[in-house]
Amino acid sequence: MAESGWLVVMTKPRMETEAKVHLERQGFLVYLPFWFDLKRRSDGWQKVQSAMFPRYLFVKPAHVEQSISPIRSTRGVSQLVRFGTDPAWASDVLIKEIQHLEAVRNAGGDFLKPFKTGDKVMVVVGPFKGVSAEVLSSDQQRVILLLQLLGKTQQLEFEVGICQVR
Repeated sequence: MAESGWLVVMTKPRMETEAKVHLERQGFLVYLPFWFDLKRRSDGWQKVQSAMFPRYLFVKPAHVEQSISPIRSTRGVSQLVRFGTDPAWASDVLIKEIQHLEAVRNAGGDFLKPFKTGDKVMVVVGPFKGVSAEVLSSDQQRVILLLQLLGKTQQLEFEVGICQVR
């Protein structure tokens, strides 16, 4: 094996976990980075785990003599990613950076929300540009703000991207 690091493997759609299990059974080291997202369900927003890179995972032979040829016929695997005839390799440094990003993203409970209740924000685009407000609640896409309009406190919903913390 001329390269060191991790092979980049493309899986079949929504079969990342199954491919991981079958590759591990064959003795390969497998890294499938996950993170949490908020998904809207009928009963509200729910925290779900999803692949950081849908349809991709990283595989490393457990020892120098281990052949990589069984990877492509493993259940759940679509193909090895290649550049011409050479397999694509992700360096150990890159994998460590991805692992760090994964750990940071998954460490906190509010990492999915760009704003916390009580944050003071300013609307930066649109008809309310320049208006200061307080965050009532937020998720990944929307934020509900308390604004003083016409002498009354109003609750208005905005897209997350049009507000910034003051």
